[in-house]
Amino acid sequence: MMSRTSIPARLPRQREPSRRIRFAVLVSTLPTGGAERVTFNVLTQLDPERFESEVYFLKEPGTVGQELLERGVRGIPHLWKHRYDPFVVLRLSRRLRAFSPDVLLVLNCHRNAMFWGGLCSLLVDVGARVIAVHHTGTMKSPKNFNWVDRLFLRSTSSIIALSESHARYLERVDGIPPAKTTIIENGILPALYENPDVDRIRSLRNEFSLPEESKVVVMVAGLRPEKAHEALLQAASRLVRDRPDIRYLVVGDGPRRQELEQMAHGLNLGLSVTFAGERSDIPDLLNLADLLVLPSYAAVETLPLSIMEAMAAGVPVIASRVGSVPDMIEDGVNGRLISPGNAEDLASAIIELIDNEPLARAMGSTARRTVHEKYTLGQMVDKYSALIERLAAARHS
Repeated sequence: MMSRTSIPARLPRQREPSRRIRFAVLVSTLPTGGAERVTFNVLTQLDPERFESEVYFLKEPGTVGQELLERGVRGIPHLWKHRYDPFVVLRLSRRLRAFSPDVLLVLNCHRNAMFWGGLCSLLVDVGARVIAVHHTGTMKSPKNFNWVDRLFLRSTSSIIALSESHARYLERVDGIPPAKTTIIENGILPALYENPDVDRIRSLRNEFSLPEESKVVVMVAGLRPEKAHEALLQAASRLVRDRPDIRYLVVGDGPRRQELEQMAHGLNLGLSVTFAGERSDIPDLLNLADLLVLPSYAAVETLPLSIMEAMAAGVPVIASRVGSVPDMIEDGVNGRLISPGNAEDLASAIIELIDNEPLARAMGSTARRTVHEKYTLGQMVDKYSALIERLAAARHS
């Protein structure tokens, strides 16, 4: 069997290159989300002496996209005027022809970007095409690629998987040849989550009306079906009578917000649960937390940034045994793994860690070491840099 592509931490620099490597990214929009934040970090952390970047938005930039533009990354929004706009292929082709990228990256979770990018590749030279896969299947299918996506897979240079188990999944379920797969784990900057600001934490407790003696369980995730927020609400309803000292903070926004708020009301959770909405102060919120939970269903979830961020903050994590989460968390060592969407398992794990502070501290400390060893921003960007350089070199050899 052919082996998967292995990337060294950093390739040696070529002597006096004729020009910087041109790296383009095509997205639908960049709202707040894990895959979108990874894209932001790659574009802002690539060495500007070695790389020149440009990003194309089919729609509006979105929250993360706007931040990207404010950081000085060159971007072109609104290339897609409406749902049935066929002229997007001409506008996008014109931009790609002008920039002449060496490498074009798209995200598998942006289906329209995958389609239009693939179609443009038939008309102009879009460079070596790369698809970053941030899902383990979808809510409707275990496969990441539908029949339309597959039309362009053969001409795709590399598929980015987020872990060894994710790469095996792509091979087994989607039929992606191992030789085409490149493993690049998500990464964060651990320092952002360390050294908590005591005054800021006190301010957050006041903002959310959290008593000083209360324990805080946080869930950071978009309010979408696959995240299984109902498991947290049901777990809270099991515990609220006997453990009113535990409060639950739901961070994020999305299409299920009204439904979930009504569910919390129907379960008589009262002040025990707070829906905080979309926030930009995740490091502070994690330093406020005693636990982070992510009871996702066995679909879509792969290598969640929220888990990584909590681990970096030394906050014990309770998460579903789905996707590549078991690659990050060893049950009972640096966190707890539960059955997907299982409220009973979640409630038991919450009580276990809330009532056993030495165990929770030990798990948090081990989790922090795990992030420093495997999931740093520097490691991720170095691997992206190496992949881009390799593909660019292959095109010009």
